[in-house]
This record gives sequence, structure tokens and C-alpha cells, in this order.
Amino acid sequence: MLLLPWLIGLLLAMLALVFVLYPLYHRLPTHAIQQPVSGSLSTQADSEQAAHSALKEVELDYQLGNLAEPDYRSLRERYTRRAFAAMKSRHSQEDELDALIEQRLRQMREKQNEATRKSNE
Repeated sequence: MLLLPWLIGLLLAMLALVFVLYPLYHRLPTHAIQQPVSGSLSTQADSEQAAHSALKEVELDYQLGNLAEPDYRSLRERYTRRAFAAMKSRHSQEDELDALIEQRLRQMREKQNEATRKSNE
């Protein structure tokens, strides 16, 4: 009769240990890990997000009274410039990528049109 509580306790301890250690040993399949399309685009998006987060934090600090108005204005201006610069950079990279896609599409269409012309002759 004394053995039953010990077995139940041991079983619960084992289950808790498995629950805690499972994420450490569980590996995701390689196809489940998403790779960014372009490292520079994700970097630009990260810097843009960081600037937006900093801007929100400055706004919160000002509203809570942790920042004086001159400090708030200078920080807000600085982080706004950073956010705009990151957005502009990301936009220009996306435009370059769009242009490259359009160029490749034109090349593919030209090849397809040539093949169609040759098959019609």
C-alpha cells in the first residue's frame, strides 16, 4: 500500500520531466523552417520594425511622464527619420526586385513567342 503513492509520484515526475525536456530535444524538419526570400529585404523589414517599436516606446515614455518634451521631440524626430529611411530603402529594394521579375518575364515571353513562331512555320 505504501508503494502506490511512490509509483504515482514517480510517474508524475517522469511526465513533468518529459514535458519540460521535450522542446529541447524535438527538432523541426528542415522543410518546416522558413527561409527568408531575400536576406536584405528581411533585414530592412527588421530595421523598419525596430524603428517603429522605438517610436512607440518613446511615445509611451512621454505619456507616462518619463521624458521631458524637448527630449521627446528630438527622439521622436530621430526615430521617425529612421523609420522613413528604412521604409524608403525597403521600397527601393522591392522596386529593384520587381524590375528584375518583369525583365525575366519579358525574356520568358520572348522565348515562348519565338518557340510559337517556329512551330507555326
